[in-house]
Amino acid sequence: MVDFTSNDTNTTTYNDVVYSAIINDDILDALQAAVVTPPLLAMYDLSGQPSKAVDIPIADAESAAAVSEGAELANTALSSSKATLTASEVGIMATITDVLDVSSIAATRGAQMRQMGNAVAQKIDVDICALLAGFGTAVGTSGSNLSLANLFSAIYTLEAANAPGPYVGVLHPVQIADLRTAVEGSSSGIFTGGGVRSGAGEIGTNEDTGYFGSFMGIDLYQSTNVPTANSAADRAGGIFSKDYALGMVQKWPAKTEIMRWAPIRGFVVVVSSMYGVGEIVDSAGVEVTTDA
Repeated sequence: MVDFTSNDTNTTTYNDVVYSAIINDDILDALQAAVVTPPLLAMYDLSGQPSKAVDIPIADAESAAAVSEGAELANTALSSSKATLTASEVGIMATITDVLDVSSIAATRGAQMRQMGNAVAQKIDVDICALLAGFGTAVGTSGSNLSLANLFSAIYTLEAANAPGPYVGVLHPVQIADLRTAVEGSSSGIFTGGGVRSGAGEIGTNEDTGYFGSFMGIDLYQSTNVPTANSAADRAGGIFSKDYALGMVQKWPAKTEIMRWAPIRGFVVVVSSMYGVGEIVDSAGVEVTTDA
């Protein structure tokens, strides 16, 4: 019997004619949070202005009183306060060698630009999400899941403070998961919006925008950029007045600059932005801190 199995010719013995792997023409982007927060803030543009900060005047509430006929009114000294937002630079730089540039697949340059642009976008979103834990009023309990009662309490707190609508919320996915569980056990038809699935009362997710759905008229968004709190035991999201509670000042939006650097036979890519974020009116927002 002839032995056909021994000393066969295969991809190990004849490996010089076989690629170790075929590189796909497309490069997958890194999994990152959807950047949802910038459109929810009051925006101030300082491009072309001789300053890197903006003052936002806030008129204080005053009181009127009953007055008797013919009685002289007393002067009231009207007062105001202000919030200041200051822009500063953020950026990322990468040096790409000529050898890599001419030896990689066609999709590489575009993927590198997206990597760097996404890094700046994520930085903006992280900075904004960090503001949520700074509101002076909070709902929720450390170590406990988010409940519908927590959100009702946040809504009431804003309404009692006369915070203007519309209200929006930015929560961590674990808080959204808690909300899904709460919705499942609720028979109330209080959820609407583009994120709602066909199932009764079931809220879905738009992965492209981070939009979750509408809770009693409040648009809710989810982001993994929502920070931890209490030694990472919790997540600190927030419900706040859109275009009012928080603000962003921008000196220039994200821009890409490429510089040829002959000594290393390559080019330098810089993506940068100059912006600042901050709280404008504390009582127009509520921190939502629940179990992580």
